[in-house]
Amino acid sequence: MVRRTFQSFKDFYGLFTSGMTSAEIEKLVSDDTRGMYTFYVKNMPSRQPGESRIVRILKFCWYLFVAFLVKLTPARRLFYAIAIVLVSLAFLDDDLMKALYGILILNFLLALELADKLVTRDELEFARQIQLSLLPDAIQPVRGYSLSSYSEVAASVGGDYYDVLGLEDGSTLVVIADVSGKGISAALYTVKVQTALQMLTRESSNPKELLIGLNEYLYNQLRRNFFLTISVIRLFPDGRVHYSRAGHMPALLLTARKRVCSWLQPKGTAIGLAPPEAGKGGKNSGSHRIFEKSLELEVFTMKKDDVIVLYTDGVVESTNRVQEEFGQVRLMQMVLDTAGSEVGAVKERLVERLRGFRNGEELRDDTTFIVVRRTA
Repeated sequence: MVRRTFQSFKDFYGLFTSGMTSAEIEKLVSDDTRGMYTFYVKNMPSRQPGESRIVRILKFCWYLFVAFLVKLTPARRLFYAIAIVLVSLAFLDDDLMKALYGILILNFLLALELADKLVTRDELEFARQIQLSLLPDAIQPVRGYSLSSYSEVAASVGGDYYDVLGLEDGSTLVVIADVSGKGISAALYTVKVQTALQMLTRESSNPKELLIGLNEYLYNQLRRNFFLTISVIRLFPDGRVHYSRAGHMPALLLTARKRVCSWLQPKGTAIGLAPPEAGKGGKNSGSHRIFEKSLELEVFTMKKDDVIVLYTDGVVESTNRVQEEFGQVRLMQMVLDTAGSEVGAVKERLVERLRGFRNGEELRDDTTFIVVRRTA
């Protein structure tokens, strides 16, 4: 009897502690709590000047409780109120059954919320698989170059996008883009970006002209507060490179012969922030060419073993536990340390450095980069 009771308690303890780690508890206390706080307080009234600390704390607790209530559906809100009343009456009337009924209702509501979350998680996983299908499964060989890529999203789906497009004249377009924000909204815009680029490359392969066309296509489709940063490089088999960017992070170029790194940063405004050209001769056409005038096309030549690294801001803005950013200096040093290495080795080293730097800290932004090395 004693052994059976002990085994039952052991099984019960194992049920509650299965998969639990100190990192999981730390995540609950810090990251999850911070995320919950951000979610609920964004619609709270602002603090009133002159209030005492006690009043502020009481008001905050009340506003937090109200913010939680309004997120429930009306029916669940009613059942939650019934449960609170039953638990309160149990203390007043010293009636254990009322407390039991209240707890059962609360667990019922918790089970419903958990089911909703699991269904949403499954849908997000499905969306993630669709988004991953947009990225190239394997980068096809590019004449005169070797390429390697990496992408990791901060949420289930994200707003980073990259692609490698072969052109009829033998040149290749390498694209990397970042839609502002994270989640499903950003991921849906990446689908639009891919569709637009595949359509526009039939008309032009000039990176600057592609960005102008992309802005015309997306400007009226992007919701307010959304924008797209993007870099496009065109690789020619003879080593020539044409490079334009629209608000994106500067590319990093390693010149192997001199063993020095430099930043490539032609000017350009992010997609969706400036209106496209209204049309030649159209009304106010001059004032509607802000985006086109902001763009620059940089032309240079890569020599053997030269390397270009294209990346999104999630790479340099990765933070460790003391909120220090990885930064461009560490990225440059890492590229210098891997001079002469194959692109696969450069990719693995950068992924290793980023993970080691974060030291368990979760991603705050999607992280994507492409390494291009001149081989001919």
